[in-house]
Amino acid sequence: MLGLMLLVVYVSSNRLRKVNQEITGLADYTIPITNFVAKINVHALEQERHSERVLKLYEIEPLNLERIEEEKRLFEQRGDRVDEELAEAIHLVDQAATQAQISTNRQKWTQIKPILEQIEAEHQEFHDQTLAVFELLAASKFEEAHQLEAGLDSEADQFNQEIGDVFLELEEFTVEAAAAAEGHQEAVQRLSRVVATFATAFGLLSASVVTAGLVKPVRRLTQSTQVIRQGNLDAQVEVTTRDEIGSLARSFNTMVDELRLKKKLEDTFGKYVDPRVVKSLMAQSEGAHTEGERQVMTVFFSDIDGFSAITDTLTPDELVEVTNQYLTLMSAPISDYSGVIDKFIRTMVMGFWGPPFTGETNHAQLACCAALEQIARLGKLCQLMAEAAGKTVQVPIKLHIGIATGSLVVGNMGSAAAKSYTVMGDTVNTASRLKGVSKQYGTQVILAEETYQMAAEAVEVREVDLIQVVGKQEPVRVYELLGRKGEISENAIALRDSFEEGLKAYRQQDWEEAQQCFEKCLHINGTDGPADLYLQRVQTLRESPPAPDWDGVWRLTKK
Repeated sequence: MLGLMLLVVYVSSNRLRKVNQEITGLADYTIPITNFVAKINVHALEQERHSERVLKLYEIEPLNLERIEEEKRLFEQRGDRVDEELAEAIHLVDQAATQAQISTNRQKWTQIKPILEQIEAEHQEFHDQTLAVFELLAASKFEEAHQLEAGLDSEADQFNQEIGDVFLELEEFTVEAAAAAEGHQEAVQRLSRVVATFATAFGLLSASVVTAGLVKPVRRLTQSTQVIRQGNLDAQVEVTTRDEIGSLARSFNTMVDELRLKKKLEDTFGKYVDPRVVKSLMAQSEGAHTEGERQVMTVFFSDIDGFSAITDTLTPDELVEVTNQYLTLMSAPISDYSGVIDKFIRTMVMGFWGPPFTGETNHAQLACCAALEQIARLGKLCQLMAEAAGKTVQVPIKLHIGIATGSLVVGNMGSAAAKSYTVMGDTVNTASRLKGVSKQYGTQVILAEETYQMAAEAVEVREVDLIQVVGKQEPVRVYELLGRKGEISENAIALRDSFEEGLKAYRQQDWEEAQQCFEKCLHINGTDGPADLYLQRVQTLRESPPAPDWDGVWRLTKK
């Protein structure tokens, strides 16, 4: 490509040099010589006019000698101008022939020079004969003067003819020089167009080859990046060059190796710590606050009854396997609804919800959804337990869940050698107690009042009691979680309404009305634990009525 460009530059320069030579010849020689010839023609015509006036003045009587002498003087003056112009023109023609670098131009100037010399000779002959006529007229030899005068006309015609020939030669020379210059210019333009077309095609081809060499590894890198985004960390980019692209490919492979190691660490530690906490610790981000801070959160405890009846019949390996299957099944809803699994205590699962893993107002609702999902998985859990104990054995499985919402301290807690990202506070104790309350009242999920208030728009509940749990002085209003908003059955609605009426009568110490309402509840659902428990209380309180200032709070004695 560089050689082609040099060739084009050489050819173009040569052509442009010829154009310059043609234009220079026109400007320095052709046009100035043409101007000299034009002046020669003008001065010669004026000289002829003065000679004619002298002849006419000799025919007028009396002779005006002063006028005749003036015309002779002007005749000589014009003749001198013609000689000067001719000398200048001949000198310029010699110079043009010497300086001409184009052979055709040199030949042209060589042809013009003899014509100018012929004009010079003819003009001198015309001048001499005219002076001879003037002498004859001055000597009053009119007849001889008129005879000599007749030859002057032919001399003048010949002179004018020669001038015209020079004009034609110069005109032709000018046209040819202009045409030659234009031809050289068009040749340069044609060559430029051809070279531009070739260079464009060659450049596009070269660019395509180079681009393909660059794009192909970049495309492989892009494809590998998309594979990484899809979660496949086995992608690798082949390193085929040692340039910047090759360096980028090696860096990419190093990055993938580090991501693979990081994923392995996350997968390994994610089995012991919530994966979101692992990611925040590894990334050292501020997204998950691992430093201690106090904020409102929701705590969740769940456990089952009937598991110990199975464990006694299993080998240690079978026990570990079944326990892991159970904990996997029951902990998944917590993770699915953005909760953090805090710990496992035998068959009990503890989790919590709150910023930064949830919003500031939806964590109670998410905890309730996780509880309902655990209930939905009871069938699969019973099947798992039955398979572990033997298909002929009926395994009684009961799920109990306690959920409380309140102010907690959350962060990394533990010793210098071992820490746990967990929560601490009275709300944790309350949630744990409510799990026990769920068992005592024969329900599956018990909510603290704060939890219900925060999740009220999303769940259906019934108030169960106003209790004072062990270890707390303030009573807690507790609710049973029945289902999602608008999704409970008509029987559940009827049961809730009858229980609400019975609870109201119970707190007013209207034992008869309370008993009727709770019996109605058992008629709707014969296994309703709260209604059965209240019937027992009504019977006890009838026998031993409370004090007149009784506040309806039931003080629990069991954890």
